[in-house]
Amino acid sequence: MHRSFWLKFSVFNFFIVALLGVIMRYKILYALPFLDQKHLQEAHSHFAFYGWITTAIYVLILHYLSKVNPALRLKKYETLIIINLAASFFMLGTFIYGGYFWASIVGSTVALLCSFVFGYFFLRDSRQIKDLSKIWFLAGFFFAIISSLGVFNLGYMKMSDNITQDMYLGSEYYYLHFQYNGFFIFSCIGLLLYSLKEAGVEISVQKNKLIFWLMFVGCFIGFGLSVLWVEMPVYIFAAIVLATIAQTVGAVMLYGFVKKTWTNLVLKWSPMQRFVLMFAGFAFAVKIALQLGSTIPAVNQFAFGFRNVVIAYLHLVLLMCIATFLINQILATNYFTITKKLLLGLKLLLLGIFLNEFVLGLMGIFSIKYIAVPFAKEVLLLCAVLMFFAIFWMFVHMKVRKDRL
Repeated sequence: MHRSFWLKFSVFNFFIVALLGVIMRYKILYALPFLDQKHLQEAHSHFAFYGWITTAIYVLILHYLSKVNPALRLKKYETLIIINLAASFFMLGTFIYGGYFWASIVGSTVALLCSFVFGYFFLRDSRQIKDLSKIWFLAGFFFAIISSLGVFNLGYMKMSDNITQDMYLGSEYYYLHFQYNGFFIFSCIGLLLYSLKEAGVEISVQKNKLIFWLMFVGCFIGFGLSVLWVEMPVYIFAAIVLATIAQTVGAVMLYGFVKKTWTNLVLKWSPMQRFVLMFAGFAFAVKIALQLGSTIPAVNQFAFGFRNVVIAYLHLVLLMCIATFLINQILATNYFTITKKLLLGLKLLLLGIFLNEFVLGLMGIFSIKYIAVPFAKEVLLLCAVLMFFAIFWMFVHMKVRKDRL
């Protein structure tokens, strides 16, 4: 299959994620007794991670490999993409049916093992590559692999029926942290740096290494931010704070580099591409600021004590930052004809994402005083419907360019 097929398939999977989002929002307001909300949430999150985001990252890395080393044989990666997709759809069905049980655990295990093999192949093939984005992708796969410990521990606790609240939450946050702060973010930074290189601006070796190690250490030790509610020695807390500061410095340096390249981007990128980069960049900046703020114990207790705040934060990172960036990268491959109809879908998607995040943020802020935002559930359902329609509209109007067939 041509890479344009897999990229369009990943957008179709994003559409399925949005459909599940609409069903969950609908179920909060109205009865759908034949569907379990907890099972839907588990299907939604796992399919979003593997069916949509991981698939898109795999195909975009494949596209990257074909450019930096055209002599590489990529068939093995395409096979892994098919296995990952099969596991993703298997998870989708089994999680909706019964949540965590042996079948859904088998599906998630296959998807995880797939990332191990993909990472191994990339490590082996990357020895022939001199490009500076390489270390970001390698780090992404490293984080994807270590995140699996959280899933395996969750699976073990579920199967053995030996669940403690702290260990369950800790395992869940461990997996989520190293997936979205590790695998997803580092892969996106690798893609961004290569896109900037194609626009005519390459980061220096020294600056790339410095930013990388600041953010790597920050991410690795930064898992501690997710479990600050656990009693820990002062020196461990101090290490977590220092790591968070290091990651903040790395992020600021990355922003500085992108800002310096802006003149080149104005010449090489379309206004819409630049706007989406600013949109995703704004979300990333808020994420970094919130991480730094959460080193204050009172702020951390608030963040993890209110479900609305947790949901708002996850959507900020996964939807407003990572998903919009990946859509931008997919369209930037030049496999698809950029029409007014396609751009309309993208604009509607950005509007839906922004409104969704705005309402979730308001709910989080007002929940401090236990004040309910009027009609918030209805507005969130409308936002979910808008995003669902926008992604469907984009998918329908993603036409492969004749010269790229």
